[in-house]
Order: sequence, then C-alpha cells, then structure tokens
Amino acid sequence: MNMLKLTAAAALVAASLSASAMTSIADQDLSAISGQDGVSIAADLNINIGAFTYKDTDATGGSVSFNNITVRGMMAMTIDVLNATAFQAGVGGSIAQADADLHGASTLSAAQVAGVGTAVGTSLGYTGGDVVQFAFPASGDADTHSVTPTITVGSITTGNGGKSFGSIAIQNLDLQGTKVWMFGH
Repeated sequence: MNMLKLTAAAALVAASLSASAMTSIADQDLSAISGQDGVSIAADLNINIGAFTYKDTDATGGSVSFNNITVRGMMAMTIDVLNATAFQAGVGGSIAQADADLHGASTLSAAQVAGVGTAVGTSLGYTGGDVVQFAFPASGDADTHSVTPTITVGSITTGNGGKSFGSIAIQNLDLQGTKVWMFGH
C-alpha cells in the first residue's frame, strides 16, 4: 500500500513539473503577440484623520488643531515606466502647457520645450535612466467631477481654551491631468 502511495505521489509531481515547463517561442511567433504596459489604479477613498495639530515651541507658543479630517471620493491613476526620451518629452510638454495656460498660447518653440525638459530633469538630479510616471488621467466625462475627492476639516480649534475658527471643506479635488515622476539619483 505504501508503495502505491509513493508511486502516485511521484506521478503527480512529474505531471506538475511537465505542466509548468517553459517552452521556447520562435521570433516570428513572438512578433504576433501583443501586450499592454503600465498599471492602472482606481480607488474609492474613505480616509479619516482624527486631528492634525501644529504646536509652536517658542516661549509664547500655543497650538492649533484641525479636527475630524475626512477625504471621500474616487480617484484613478496609471503607473508607467518611461525611458529618458519619453520622460524629457513629458516634462517639456507639461512646461509648454503651463506656459500656454499662463499666456493663452505657448510662447516656447519645440526646441525650447525639448531643452527645458532636459534642463529640468538635470536640475533635479536626473541621470538618464528609466522613470516611473504616476498620472491621473483626464476624463471627458462630466460625471467624473462629481465623484472626485472632497476634503473636510470638521473644526479648527486653538489649544489654549479651545476657541473655534470654524471648519473648512475642499470640494471636488480634481487631480485629472496631474503627473508625478519618480527616479533615483
């Protein structure tokens, strides 16, 4: 009976090893395969922070507390890895868009945009490797704006006597079109 169990176990191991074996793919077959890069993240935010308190440490110092902070709403983000050319073009494009927003139209030539993208990257310590880009994609859907995050602070109080300054709310914090780049240096 033990020999039968041993033989069955060996057969199962052999079957699993052969099922997971890798096979090579010819170049012409591989060229027909397509894939998609990047990662997308969507989140329904439900964040609660009891209080954020600032304390002044000098002799006459006091404190102020932001109480019952909440963040509610939806957000979507993509994560991609960019090579040096794509990163510098992305930085240059962002600067050109900021210039256009400021002046009504971009005042920079294509060469200036490319140069600025390279210069900004260099000034930040960028040495030419791959860059991780976190982007909040823009949506043409008007309903998207109704579910963007809202940040509320239930009350703002002082530490000495607890006097209230009221409350604040930042509604529909829209991050669409925002890009963040991360690289080592």
